[in-house]
Amino acid sequence: MANKILQNLFLWGGLSEAETQKCLGELNPPRTYEKGDIVYSERDFPRAFAVVLSGKVAVRAHNGAVVRTLEKGGIFGVTALFGSSRYATTISVISRAKLQFIEEEPLQKWMEQYPAISMNYIRFLQQRILYLNDKIRLYTEDSAEDRLMGYIRAHTAPDGEILFPDGLAETARELNIGRTSLYRTLDTLAEKNIIKKVNQKWFREVSL
Repeated sequence: MANKILQNLFLWGGLSEAETQKCLGELNPPRTYEKGDIVYSERDFPRAFAVVLSGKVAVRAHNGAVVRTLEKGGIFGVTALFGSSRYATTISVISRAKLQFIEEEPLQKWMEQYPAISMNYIRFLQQRILYLNDKIRLYTEDSAEDRLMGYIRAHTAPDGEILFPDGLAETARELNIGRTSLYRTLDTLAEKNIIKKVNQKWFREVSL
């Protein structure tokens, strides 16, 4: 399974199977981290990005708020390479995790050998910038209601169910609001007929 995750890594688009296998063969072995370990911090981080092969990690702002969680196949650290003097978030382990690091030195060599890898890396960074811009807009909303409505817009399934994959407590931390405030805001939106609760699940009532 781990090998399949790495074979499908975004870097290899446009490469032949032989070229992909050659690059994979140059990787160092994955590393295992235990719950509570800090993998990246503002001033202490490897010159590498990481792929989660198993386990779960949290991406936190430096004030402790959870920005997102990553599980198998998740990627973090792409801004830690090529001269970065600080890292924008803290990466901590939620459950025992095996991580594959893609170090700067081999990545730079591959970029020189295979121009497609450079383009794939740039495209991935562009996607991350768009994602972070959306997060910034969410975190700078003035009220808990505005933040929650922004979350709902981004996390509603086709059938209208509002998704809280890590639970309401984790969502409250992600939105940097209190759990009680989150519950109160959910009730307020329900009173306004914007959302409704059915069998312990929340659904969107109207288009937001």
